[in-house]
Amino acid sequence: MFTNKKSLLALSVASAFALTGCFSDDDNNKPVPDDGGDGGDGGVVVVAPETPAALTFVVSGSVVQSNDDDEFDVIGDATIKFLESGVLSTNIVDVEGNQVQTLDVGDEGSFLVTRKSGSSTDSVTAIVSAPGFVTKAFSLDLSNEDDNDVLVAQFLLTPTDEEGLASTTTTSSDITGSTTTAEIVADASAEGSSLASATLPTGITLQDADGQPVTGAEVALNVLGTDPSTETKSLVLPEGLNSDDSSANIAVPVSLANVTLSVDGNSVKKFAGDTLNVTLAAPADLDAGEVLSVSSLDEETGIWMPETFPVTKGTGTVSFETDHLTWFSVNKSVPVCTDGLTVNFTGDAVPAGGLTLAAYSADGFLWSRVGAGSTSRVVPPGFLKRYGISSEATATVVVFDRDGAIWGETDGEVAVCGTVNDFALAAPYTLVNKTLTITGSCANDSDVAVDVTNSAVRYKRDGKAVRTALKDADGNFQLTNLREGEDYEVTVNFRGLPLEGSNTISLDAVTGDDLTENFEFTCPEVTGSGGSGGSGGTGG
Repeated sequence: MFTNKKSLLALSVASAFALTGCFSDDDNNKPVPDDGGDGGDGGVVVVAPETPAALTFVVSGSVVQSNDDDEFDVIGDATIKFLESGVLSTNIVDVEGNQVQTLDVGDEGSFLVTRKSGSSTDSVTAIVSAPGFVTKAFSLDLSNEDDNDVLVAQFLLTPTDEEGLASTTTTSSDITGSTTTAEIVADASAEGSSLASATLPTGITLQDADGQPVTGAEVALNVLGTDPSTETKSLVLPEGLNSDDSSANIAVPVSLANVTLSVDGNSVKKFAGDTLNVTLAAPADLDAGEVLSVSSLDEETGIWMPETFPVTKGTGTVSFETDHLTWFSVNKSVPVCTDGLTVNFTGDAVPAGGLTLAAYSADGFLWSRVGAGSTSRVVPPGFLKRYGISSEATATVVVFDRDGAIWGETDGEVAVCGTVNDFALAAPYTLVNKTLTITGSCANDSDVAVDVTNSAVRYKRDGKAVRTALKDADGNFQLTNLREGEDYEVTVNFRGLPLEGSNTISLDAVTGDDLTENFEFTCPEVTGSGGSGGSGGTGG
């Protein structure tokens, strides 16, 4: 599918994120005895535990990488940090209402969050990292314009040794205190060609983010460079470069690199007394009269900022001098696409769980969800601008499912400002959908029912991204887009209900047959008479 397999898709689901309030404050509803109490003899009565507040919306996310079978595998040791306006967000919560600012995805490589009740924030930034992969900032749109109850968030990370990337670290003991005593050079090359180099001059003073000297015995200068002619450049680009909605132009990166420096493991962020030279590979056909600018990313806040560095163009290179270290993007300015992108589908119908449409090339990358039954997908101009798709952009367009299986792809790059007609969809395997009904009862009195319909049901194949289902109008859970005959594990998050035993269901050689499962809970015991059990409210 991709030149570099599916790792050339930055699934910036951020575009689909829309978090809505789902948790009510404690209204002091408490469980009381059921149906007339104890009969007047003062005995013990078993009552159902309080029902959690209903969930109206969740974000079902995962961190993935591509594999040799052209599908996605989860990354089990990834970390996600949620930021808002450059600081840790206070508006993201888990399904039990606990604040989430940073999280480790664990072996499942997946997570489940929503927006806290009463919050009006409409966007956050997720900075996603994992050992052996390029850290990336993803922009998360919280507007939920499609009014989904479950939105899919897949963060695709790129291995540092991916084709189209080169990384190198130069270590040196040429330092006295916080000042270098000799020139230090790091040159990241691929197949004999330099993609990015950084030159630290002698006599420069190394400082931290606050301008304080960083002292030590060993300097480590690291450079990660990108091949300007490949889609990998667009894949690893931290999102948010084109967040300015007022501009009539788009900043399109021609060269991209990340430069970091440390002394005895302590990060250097600034310099005094001199500057660092950065030279990057650039397209060979770059117009000699092209006006270029530099933007840099604040990795702590996830915010891109314009720089005033002058850019020097060479033969297949661009260079500049900087007094700080981070991601640098050298950009040309191109008019926005005012037409948007429309893709008209033929062939197989979009299945119940929906699909993903992506367009990728050296010009840029975009990602968009395709709803069940859709015959077309219209991507508005503002969305194209946000992800760097200009009026001149061409890209390969591909449609795939949650596991990464391809349903359709253009034959090479096509114009992605305008209309793509007759895009044929074909299911790569047989799909089935399963209706799951879950019920609950008290372990200490099986005649007392426990309301479990406000749970979150998650299901997955081994090593694949977790999917999530909330209750439908009938209180059941629809497990969609299952590969017939494959094995799945279903996990039920009862959101604080006191479960006894396991919360998992194994689906072996799955079919589309309906399934009902009962779970038992430890229920409170009370004395005296009373009415019915309490409820946690509706959320909202």
